Amino acid sequence: MDFCNQDLNQITDRVVKTIEQGKSDIFEIAEKARGEEAIVVQQLTTIKKEVNEIIDEVDRTEVKEKKARLRLMEVSKRFEQHTQENIQAAYEVAHNLNIKLFSLRQKEQALIEKRNELEQRLSSIKEMVQRAERVAAHVSSAFDYLVNNLYSVRHQLANFQQAKNVGYKIIEAQEIERKRLARDIHDGPAQSLANLTLGAEIWEHEVNRNHTKTKECFDNIKSESRKILTEIRRIIYQLRPMTLDDLGLVPTINRFCEDFNEQNKVQLEFVSFGERKIEKNIEVTLYRIVQEAVQNMLKHSEATRGIIKLDLSNKVTLLIRDNGKGFCPENVLGDLKAEKFGLLGMKERVNLLGGEFEIKSSPGKGTSINVVIDIKNHREEYYEELNKSSSG
Repeated sequence: MDFCNQDLNQITDRVVKTIEQGKSDIFEIAEKARGEEAIVVQQLTTIKKEVNEIIDEVDRTEVKEKKARLRLMEVSKRFEQHTQENIQAAYEVAHNLNIKLFSLRQKEQALIEKRNELEQRLSSIKEMVQRAERVAAHVSSAFDYLVNNLYSVRHQLANFQQAKNVGYKIIEAQEIERKRLARDIHDGPAQSLANLTLGAEIWEHEVNRNHTKTKECFDNIKSESRKILTEIRRIIYQLRPMTLDDLGLVPTINRFCEDFNEQNKVQLEFVSFGERKIEKNIEVTLYRIVQEAVQNMLKHSEATRGIIKLDLSNKVTLLIRDNGKGFCPENVLGDLKAEKFGLLGMKERVNLLGGEFEIKSSPGKGTSINVVIDIKNHREEYYEELNKSSSG
């Protein structure tokens, strides 16, 4: 299934935004619950104070009411000793205190019920705050995990898309190389063979008319044949130098630099360190990188000098540097246009071997390409056996 990077990014951003909004809503709920908790705590403190005050007042009123009832009982038993006014006064005092006590007890009961209600409410709010905090913590953890995974998936899909694009470009590059090879053969050896055939027919007529020109005709045929053979060897060498299989990487790069210096104004210097046999696909990869980098140097850099350093003493290290006009690597590596595919091709080749590929460049400061491949990751026993056989 194909994914459009832009659509994928928009979907990912919308998912992240929705989760962030949900996370924000949960935090807002928790914050409101904390605010309500503070209000209820304040109300409960006030109610508790009022309850304590009313309880004290009820206790005092109960004592007074009890004394008033005892006084009324005493006056009623000895009514002959008291005037009607005293009896009436004792009755009114006891009655008023009884009413007051009843009212205070009702108020006390109402305050206690309100206190209990606030305590239950506070308990529910605290539970809600704790639950909201737990949910917020879980959502926060889940959000971080999910976001990291979403961006990781997006990054992986982007890499997949880039790898697919690189695959397409590799196929395209192969087709371009086939066309170039066909054009080179057509314009070079094929055309030369056609000319040689035509020339042979003309020389045949000349020989039939004048036998003294036989040697001259054969010399022309030999000369043209040598040119054709040289052209065919050049094409074969560009496809895969025989010296790479026969002599190895160092002599092949050295010959490449010598041929390049003879044909171009840009002067290449080649320096090598250490000697060891390495896997053929690594040799081919390094040689292709040298070819591509030098072609870029010639076509785009406007350099006058370049240096190639190959170190085989420990890890395989290849450094290619020039004094050209430089560029911004980030812009070029993010561009899949055909004319800039060379750098991506180098990077992909090195990545396939588990190596490190680095480009350092900036406008006006030249370009440096550094490749490091740890051959221990490539069949170490195989290399040891090769080195033993070559030394023995």
